[in-house]
Amino acid sequence: MQIRGRQLAFTWIGCFLGAGFVSGQEISQFFNHFGLSGLLGQVGAVLLLSLLCGVVFSLSKKTGRSEVHEIAVPLENPLLRGVAVVVAISYMFGIYVVMCAGVGTLLEQLTGSYILCLVCSAVFCAVITAVAIHGMGGAIRVFSKIMPVLVALSLVVVAAGLLTFARDGLQFQPAATKNPVVNQWLLAAVTYVSYNFLSGIGTLAPLGTMVRSPRDIREGVLLGGGILLAVSFGIHLAMAALPVSTEAELPMLYLAGALSPLLEGAYAVVIFLGMFGASMSVFVPVPQYLFRFPRFQRHPVLVPVALSAAAFFLSQAGFSDLIGTIYPLYGFVGFLYIAGILAHAWMTRQRRKTGGDHGTNQ
Repeated sequence: MQIRGRQLAFTWIGCFLGAGFVSGQEISQFFNHFGLSGLLGQVGAVLLLSLLCGVVFSLSKKTGRSEVHEIAVPLENPLLRGVAVVVAISYMFGIYVVMCAGVGTLLEQLTGSYILCLVCSAVFCAVITAVAIHGMGGAIRVFSKIMPVLVALSLVVVAAGLLTFARDGLQFQPAATKNPVVNQWLLAAVTYVSYNFLSGIGTLAPLGTMVRSPRDIREGVLLGGGILLAVSFGIHLAMAALPVSTEAELPMLYLAGALSPLLEGAYAVVIFLGMFGASMSVFVPVPQYLFRFPRFQRHPVLVPVALSAAAFFLSQAGFSDLIGTIYPLYGFVGFLYIAGILAHAWMTRQRRKTGGDHGTNQ
């Protein structure tokens, strides 16, 4: 399967426009309470995230490697690559758990019914499982369809929020669940990049081998980075226009509800699409890695079903608590992956200069 720049853009931003992002919960915890420094950190984070994605796509295209451990570990070391796979899979599964929790939180905030939230979370997991069974090609096609809708709806609500609530100015205040691990704006920004990058690496790694040309990589990174920056910046400012929104589990849904029931419904769709996209990006690669082993290959349906069932039960821990615990913890681990990928990119470039690289990782 070959993809164009536009498909690449909507696929890679789909890895990051998840429930934590579009709901405002991530931005509230990692950026909003730092004021102008938080805005600067957020812009820098999006730019760095875009650059790192570009590095992964180019490295994958040049080397023909499409799996996390092959991209993140430049040395042919089975032990290191094995550890890299285990850590990446555990984190991607953890993000899937967060998305499942987000679905329940969304519906409970809208309806007040805990039973309905359990039922819909279970249905959500079943749909994601069906997509995972069809592999990466199906996920890319879904991303190309749902991400434009998500972006358009989110920008409409952001614009309405700013026009309505920003008349009295913007106020930046500490998030209700501020994490002490990221209590400095620069550290928060770098940690944000690290855990987001690690959560998406399972989907990002194979994309480079699917892109038609380096030009499509450049177009995809620029388009995706511009969209990601516009949405994140808008959400940040919208919450600053209505600071009380940061006290809610889903701040942007609260803001949309303060505008009108219609916009609240529209933003509920945004959050759901974000959850769906992020869940695809982190869950689809997990069974694919497990299928490397013959024991799991014999159960192509049972494996993703069992994983989704486990995620459903673990998701009952709570949405904001999971974001505040899982994300920062793996954020520090993500630094190692970023360092390995940058080292791999540098080594590949040096080999190409000396004529020692011909599309493989020796």
